[in-house]
Amino acid sequence: MKRLTLLIDADDTVLDFQNSERDSIIALCRDYCIDGAEDFADKFKQINRKMWDMFELGLITREQIFYTRFEELFAILGIADKDVVEIGDAYREYMAHSRRIISGARAFLKRAAANHDLYCVTNGITRTQKMRMKSSGLGKYFKKLYISQEINLAKPSKEFFDYVIEDIGLPQEDLKNTYIIGDSLTSDVQGGINSGIRTVLFNKENKTVKDIRPDFQVKGFKELERLIAKLAE
Repeated sequence: MKRLTLLIDADDTVLDFQNSERDSIIALCRDYCIDGAEDFADKFKQINRKMWDMFELGLITREQIFYTRFEELFAILGIADKDVVEIGDAYREYMAHSRRIISGARAFLKRAAANHDLYCVTNGITRTQKMRMKSSGLGKYFKKLYISQEINLAKPSKEFFDYVIEDIGLPQEDLKNTYIIGDSLTSDVQGGINSGIRTVLFNKENKTVKDIRPDFQVKGFKELERLIAKLAE
């Protein structure tokens, strides 16, 4: 059996970002006396996703996201009596303490780490992602975390993956046994394509695949385990 190098995305691949985000926003509304928590959470999700998409395209910086998303949200909802800096800092603190993981992630990582080399690759925020990995107990399965804020590079850029490959010390001939696994077509799959790494779309939400095409698709961890076993033959 071949030993594979698996570059694994964090949010919505092993960490449950969607529910962590909603939990954090509802806690924020509770602690800062903001009415309509569910509507607030829904609108925040839309704005936050739009801004992270813009970040992937290099249109805005990560730091601009921190407070601009709440400025836009408060403008839409007509909220004028809240400090966006305080709210933005509080939201990231709530997120940092989230322990939510995708069902089946722990068992998959434990088994995969026994036979392969696992590295986490994420566009997240350094402190938030490190704390979530620690508190969830998933961090121990990765040989190293590569976080965009920490290395000042981001997926899907070729430079991000070049940095990871060089830091791991992967020789060129080993790239054929290297895979990027993630839920995002524009970040994970496009990043793999940009850098010549084979790609696995973790497509639990059954996204439509059109212009950006992964080498492989799976809908869950059991299917992913079977694929990895086949690739390692």
